[in-house]
Amino acid sequence: MSLESDTHLARDLSVSALRLNRRLRLRHTSDRIPVGQLSILTTVFREGPMTTRELASRERIKPPSVSRSSHALVEMGLLERVPHPTDRRQVLLTLTQAGRRIASDDVAERERVLAEQLESLTDSQRGALAKASDILIRMVERVE
Repeated sequence: MSLESDTHLARDLSVSALRLNRRLRLRHTSDRIPVGQLSILTTVFREGPMTTRELASRERIKPPSVSRSSHALVEMGLLERVPHPTDRRQVLLTLTQAGRRIASDDVAERERVLAEQLESLTDSQRGALAKASDILIRMVERVE
C-alpha cells in the first residue's frame, strides 16, 4: 500500500471509530450519569475492581480526573471503595449492585445495537469484520 492510501485508510478508520463510539455513547441507558462517569463504571464492570491509578491508565485520563469522577460515583451509590487486599495504603474501586446494573444495562444496549447492525451483513462481511476486530484490538493495545 502507498503512503497516500495508508493515510486515507487511517482517516477513514479514525472517523468511523469516532462516529460509532459517539453514536453508541449517546444511546447510553442512564440519563443521570455523564458519559465519562459511565465509561468508568463500564471499565470496572468489564475488568473488575482496580485502583484509581489503574483506572486512570485504562481510561487514558489523569488520576485527579478519575478521583473526582469516582468520588461522584461513590456519592451516587454506584461505586464503593474497598481495602486493597495486599496494600493497606490503597483502596480498590468496585461496583455496587446499582452500579453493576447500570453498567450491565449500558454494555448490553451497545451490544444489542451492534448485533442488530450485524444481522444485515453477509457471512463474508461478518468474517471480514471479525478479522478487522482482531487487528483493531491489537492496534489499540499498541497505541500509548
